[in-house]
Amino acid sequence: MELQAKALGIPLLKLGVKEPYEKSYREAISHLIDKGIEGIVTGDIYVVDDVHGRWMDKVTEGLDISVIMPLWNQDTSKVLDEEISSGFKSIFTCLGQQWFTEEWLGRELDEKSVKDLKALAKESGMDPCGENGEYHTMTIDGPIFKETIKISKFSKEKTDNRLFIKISECSLKPKNSPLK
Repeated sequence: MELQAKALGIPLLKLGVKEPYEKSYREAISHLIDKGIEGIVTGDIYVVDDVHGRWMDKVTEGLDISVIMPLWNQDTSKVLDEEISSGFKSIFTCLGQQWFTEEWLGRELDEKSVKDLKALAKESGMDPCGENGEYHTMTIDGPIFKETIKISKFSKEKTDNRLFIKISECSLKPKNSPLK
């Protein structure tokens, strides 16, 4: 996240949360309000289950902060297509073993992988955007990035049901420099 913030040219304020999550989130958001933050933007697309609902709305209820959800209720297939056509570059960093093989780790989210994701979603019932936790990505470049994130070295790790990359070397590179 530090490199993403630097690449975007924006400040980064990191706050930890722990169980119980709702209380911890409220405390963290109250801290943001104290720092003069007026709004939070999330990438949530839809309600995962009846328990969570619009969880950020629930967590911020009664707090003096706006919750902005620009992707809310959008078609997940179209969200993926727009991410690619807008020039953002992301890589797969965490995967549910139920849906993915190790070869997906570190793979770029591009037209080919989106096509593969949509086929996988049709076959397995998973969400193409990973809204149910099927996968996570890291954005490494895009039109609003001032620099590109170059990941030089990472290892592939495994837990009981997740595959993920552990990044050991990464840096910022000027937009026009070779990424090799």
